[in-house]
Amino acid sequence: MTGKIKIVLSDLHLGAGFAPVNPLEDFISDDQFAAFLADLAVESDERNMDVELLINGDMIEFLQVPAVDSFDPTQAYPAEAYHPTTESASLLKMLLVIQGHLTFFAALHNFLTPGPPRRSLTILKGNHDVNLYWSGVQDAIRAAIGATGERQDLLTFEERFVAREGIYVEHGNRYTEKINRFDHFEAPLDPDQPDSLEVPPGSEFVINFFNDVERDMWWVDAVKPITALIWYGFAIDFAFASRVLLNFLRVAPGLIIGSFAIEEGGGMAAHPDALRQQLEDESQVTAWREQYATDSVFRRQFNDHVSQLLRDADAPPEIARPAPSAEETAEPAQALEKARDITEMSDLALRQAAQKKIQETGAQVIVFGHTHRALWEQLDGGVHINSGTWTWWRDFAGTNLATWRELYAHPETFTQPHYLTYVRVDYDGTGHPHAQVLDYTGQLVIEQTTPGKETGFLERLLTCLTKLWAQIVRWIAGD
Repeated sequence: MTGKIKIVLSDLHLGAGFAPVNPLEDFISDDQFAAFLADLAVESDERNMDVELLINGDMIEFLQVPAVDSFDPTQAYPAEAYHPTTESASLLKMLLVIQGHLTFFAALHNFLTPGPPRRSLTILKGNHDVNLYWSGVQDAIRAAIGATGERQDLLTFEERFVAREGIYVEHGNRYTEKINRFDHFEAPLDPDQPDSLEVPPGSEFVINFFNDVERDMWWVDAVKPITALIWYGFAIDFAFASRVLLNFLRVAPGLIIGSFAIEEGGGMAAHPDALRQQLEDESQVTAWREQYATDSVFRRQFNDHVSQLLRDADAPPEIARPAPSAEETAEPAQALEKARDITEMSDLALRQAAQKKIQETGAQVIVFGHTHRALWEQLDGGVHINSGTWTWWRDFAGTNLATWRELYAHPETFTQPHYLTYVRVDYDGTGHPHAQVLDYTGQLVIEQTTPGKETGFLERLLTCLTKLWAQIVRWIAGD
């Protein structure tokens, strides 16, 4: 009898290749991906196990690939080159991604087999690769991995989620910050231009702002959500944070609440449109920066009012964002606390969505992506898991101001380790799924936790021993 395994990855963000010459390429693990699939294939054959690989959104980074026939990785293309979302433009982008990651797509080709044992691939859309909606884009992927003809059924595209065999898998962008949601994700067509796709504010922000910033600050798009990046910026670089806030206001005016005023000392505009004009005035930003650094009263007022401005933009409607307290500290490090609050709110939103999916679908394993933060936590009736990312990521939520300043000044010292996390679901003799989050590099161990419950000493000790053993095994293997 053939058993089965499911592997879930997400947030690979394949661009047009040519890293590091192309500063917008975030996926640099093609060889590791090929080795990972080869290992799975060997296990599949040796144990006679069917393997389904699910890539749960943001496999392709369409927002950072220009719609051009010939790609020059040294050229800084204008925003207009990244904007088109028609089927023909999306196909141009997809072909560049395939050409830039031949090893990746060859590995998928070699992995797939009708069996026995059978090895198949399911791809779900995310907010960065909604262009997978187009059949021409899907056909290009099929051709690249040989999922055509008799192998056609080895590749499946799902529009939003997978709910079967005890698992529920979805990217998760519709449960967190508003700027990354679509009105009609299954068929995300622009109602005003039906030959193009809907582009939410978060995607506009990436194209119009992040693509330029990332050329100099490669690490910024590892900070999520965007509103948390604004607060981290205010803690270490007021001018940069002001640029982020300005561009945020440009793309997301409809998500910003209208009340924003500092009545005394700052001259800050009471309406987002007027505030945007002030942020475009360098002399005004300079004056605010000096006052923010030296005037604790202004700093507290500024932080409180920016909190009010962003409160509804980063929180889903199901999560009530508390109004800022007048007693909050005015120290610069308070900006870090506000960023941590936003990150925790995003985690809470996904946790609540996972609990609801357990109740609605009966699935015992709920897998989301989107946040890039790998986790495993026990809920009532099942587990909530995030598959993390294969792009560079680090959990800075608990770090201090000194660490952030070091990252800002010397980001090259933070490039390692580079984790490659994924979800593995095994099934017991009764067909019950058992899921864990693993790191292919062996450097990261994701603790299994129950929300609101502290990890005990023995559990922490076991985690440390597990991590040490993984490192010893890799050392013996010569990795």
